[in-house]
Amino acid sequence: MPVINWILSQQIQLGMILCACLFVPWGQRRSCFVPRLAAGVCVFLVLTDTLTFLPFWAKLLLYTTLLFALIWFSFDCSPLHALFYTTCAYAVQHITSKLAYMPIIWLFQHGRTDRLVNFVILLFSNLVVCLVIYLLFTLRIRRGRLLFDNVKTVLYSGFFLIAAVYLSVVLEDVLDSSAESYLTAYLALNAFCILFAITILALEFSNCSIKSLEHENEMLEHLLECDKQQYEQAKKDMEKINIRYHDLKQQYSHATDEERARLEEEMDNLNLRYFTGNKALDITLTQKSALCGQAGIQLVCSADGSCLENMKHYHIYSLLGNALDNAIECLTQVSDASKRVITLDISRCRDMAVIRVQNYTPHRRRCGTALSSQPNRIPRSMATA
Repeated sequence: MPVINWILSQQIQLGMILCACLFVPWGQRRSCFVPRLAAGVCVFLVLTDTLTFLPFWAKLLLYTTLLFALIWFSFDCSPLHALFYTTCAYAVQHITSKLAYMPIIWLFQHGRTDRLVNFVILLFSNLVVCLVIYLLFTLRIRRGRLLFDNVKTVLYSGFFLIAAVYLSVVLEDVLDSSAESYLTAYLALNAFCILFAITILALEFSNCSIKSLEHENEMLEHLLECDKQQYEQAKKDMEKINIRYHDLKQQYSHATDEERARLEEEMDNLNLRYFTGNKALDITLTQKSALCGQAGIQLVCSADGSCLENMKHYHIYSLLGNALDNAIECLTQVSDASKRVITLDISRCRDMAVIRVQNYTPHRRRCGTALSSQPNRIPRSMATA
């Protein structure tokens, strides 16, 4: 019983520490983590147990400040992230406390008071709420590094949470416990506080989701920019090949028989060009065809470039380049030369451009990519290489 009495007397502090465990970045621990954490928890509990003469609202503010210091002292995170973890932990503790005291007050109003029962209710409430919060919110930041830099959202959430706690404390004090409507008013007030805290959590984590999407968009834009630069370089290389091929044709007309044989071989190597009706597609196929030749892979292509006329050139290069690179990488692991074949088909199907990339793989699978577009004209020709 002494242990239970101590836990009940420290329920807010212990609840905040427990709830903080749901959010803190366990993979970003500072050096000497265990001594830091142990010292921080001891200081937290000693200070909160010593300053019991403070008014209740001042105690809550003290608990929040000490929890923030404990998180920042023990984990390698920015002050903004530490404040985010603190407000989330405080919100969950507030939810747990209000949810637990609803049945406790109901039992008290019906003349049933037992500290052991109160302890069991508090423990059960903490476990249930923490499990639900973990599944709904914590898993979002456990899958990767926390992406959050909205200072205003954290500050507003903290202010609103403090206001909600202060308001609930004030309203609880003015409620007449002897009135018949006391239990109904108390339950309604606690339900409102729980809803308010859940709203604050949802607000903070919605900003995490938005920031995560922004980060993914930035990464995608960066990749597209890299592909764009690679396409521009491939375009320049193609121009150099065309110039070299034209020079060889000029030399061929004035060359001897021995020189012509050498020039014909070099011209054959340079003549791995495609003419599909789409310049970007031609450049992509020419570049990847050269890679296939170096790897001993046969590229069989049937492509109507006009199907892709609505796409940006570097998007074509990025999409097809990635698909063909994957196919080449797969076939480099195949020893049978007869199976080292990539079949590429680009055709129009009503209002869609259909791209099919097929290759042998030791694992059974079918790969295909379809692009929906609005063609401006009916295809007139089909280029095959």
